[in-house]
This record gives sequence, structure tokens and C-alpha cells, in this order.
Amino acid sequence: MAKIDLTQIGITGTTEIVYNPSYELLFEEETKAGLTGFEVGKVTELDTVNVMTGIYTGRSPKDKYIVMDANSKDTVWWTTEEYKNDNHPMDEKTWAVVKDLAKKELSNKRLFVVDAFCGANADTRMAVRFIMEVAWQAHFVKNMFIVPTAEEEANFKPDFTVYTASKAKVENYKELGLNSETCVAFNITSKEQVILNTWYGGEMKKGMFSMMNY
Repeated sequence: MAKIDLTQIGITGTTEIVYNPSYELLFEEETKAGLTGFEVGKVTELDTVNVMTGIYTGRSPKDKYIVMDANSKDTVWWTTEEYKNDNHPMDEKTWAVVKDLAKKELSNKRLFVVDAFCGANADTRMAVRFIMEVAWQAHFVKNMFIVPTAEEEANFKPDFTVYTASKAKVENYKELGLNSETCVAFNITSKEQVILNTWYGGEMKKGMFSMMNY
């Protein structure tokens, strides 16, 4: 097992880290009694697990942002009035605010941490660390990405870190110049993604695919 010290990235007071859990454990965790809201996984008649993701049943492109800095300024096709797309710029101060929201949401919690690879080629794949407080989200990324071998796990060093804080909202979004209380933001320089106020699992998957394409 890789040594996990979340205090180095500003997540503190963690009560337990459930690291790269098995499918069996995830099934137990996502269907156990006491879960509420969109945390709940329900077993269907086909013995699969069904989850609800609220108002977001797909990605939210209007709430997608990339930090514009010296590295990304001339390497991202930014949205413009003439050529509109989903690459909305975010300044570094706003990034600091939304990242802090994610860190606060994930602090003092029992967390799931999943280390996995995006891409099958060992020369070009990206090692990604996903951090979340919801079991089915850990199950989702374990399905979508490549699970490391025991040896790879022991020596795992993430190229990218994803903070999935679906329960947190950007309440002062207007003040920050954002579209809504929901925010999916990428920092190419620090190699991090923050997800706030959306439960749609595809934000994690497509987010990393976007970074691979970059």
C-alpha cells in the first residue's frame, strides 16, 4: 500500500482512509443502512447497484473551469465570443477558494482514496489519486480506470489528484464570477481537479480524459 498522508495536501483530521477498497467492501459500504441522500446505493432486481445523482444526470459544461496561468494561457483553446466552447478561464485566486472548499468538506471525515491509472500504455498513462467521502464514487472510478498491481500500488505516485466534494457548494459563486454553486475546476500546473456540488460520476472520468488529451 502506498503511504497516504493527506495533510500534505491540506486535508486534515481524517478519521479513516479506506484505500483501494475491494468491490466486495464497496458493495457493503454503498448499500449499508444509515446512508442518506445521494450517498445511497440501491440493489436492483439484477443484483446491480443503482444510484441517483440529483439534478445532474450528465456533465455540467457551463460550470467547467481551467485555471489560466503562465502554463495554460497559450496552450488551451479558451472560449471566446467568436468561438464558444467549455474551457472557461479561472484565475488563481478563485481556484484557491474552490480548492479550500473541497479540502474543508473532505477534512475530519472517513475517506475513500482510490489510486488508479488513466491509460493502458505504461509510457503515457497518468497515475491518478481520487479522494472522496462517498463509497459509490470510489466504486465508479475503480470501474472506469485501471487498478494498479500490488507492486504498482506500493510505489504509486500520483500525477494528478482529484478532490470529489459533492456535498460542498460555492455559495458565493456570484462574487467569484462563477456560473452557479456547482464547480468543476482544473489546475494544469498543480495537476489537480476539484468537483463541487455535483454527484455525476462522469465529471471524474471525463475530467481525466480531458487532461490526458491536453
